[in-house]
Amino acid sequence: MGVYSGAAVETRTVLTFKVRDDVVQKLLPEGWTLAPVAQGPAKGANLSIVFAERLATIDQGGKPVGGEEATVILSVPARNAAETAFAIVEAYGDGETAPGFYKVGKPAKVTVERTLRATNLKGSVEETWSVAGEGGEQIAFQIGYERSQPSRVQADSRNVSAVDGRVRRTYRIDQGLVVLASAPNGVDKARGLTFRASGGLLGKIFDGSQQLVSAVSLPWYSRQLYVPASQ
Repeated sequence: MGVYSGAAVETRTVLTFKVRDDVVQKLLPEGWTLAPVAQGPAKGANLSIVFAERLATIDQGGKPVGGEEATVILSVPARNAAETAFAIVEAYGDGETAPGFYKVGKPAKVTVERTLRATNLKGSVEETWSVAGEGGEQIAFQIGYERSQPSRVQADSRNVSAVDGRVRRTYRIDQGLVVLASAPNGVDKARGLTFRASGGLLGKIFDGSQQLVSAVSLPWYSRQLYVPASQ
């Protein structure tokens, strides 16, 4: 697992796509190849876009660090001869934190609006995200859905930097999962889902041939962070 280095709590919405293999393969570290999602609501996807609203972060000693931040992260499921992991390709967020731990952060203005309308336990949610990167990157994403009981999922996730495979973390995750859309499973609970991306690397990935595989809501996402002892 490695050495404990802190923890974070977030709210996330995640989209997965099937995009051109040749484009995303070029983004991986040397010795790594694509490993599309093998099962579940995102089966067949080879790219994830995570819309993350960080609520709290603590360091190794339990002290709060940083502050709230909205970030949009691109990752690719991959493998090498010894392991599978998510390669973190780019992340858009506060310029003061770029390039960040994975060395792929891009300064950008990230705006998120989330509206909840609820009576007792029933409610509907509307989310709108926009990214305006200093390098010309643009993302616009909107989704609506009815709030429902999440499924609790606990898992470990390995992550590596797409520009330096030696930079890595393991996350021990506890999250609530609500599937909003899944092409493999025939789920379509999302309302008014729209997504557009352009500029920089985004323009190369999203060339019009991409296919949306899934959309999920993670109303809570808690993770403990571990790094290799030698890192």
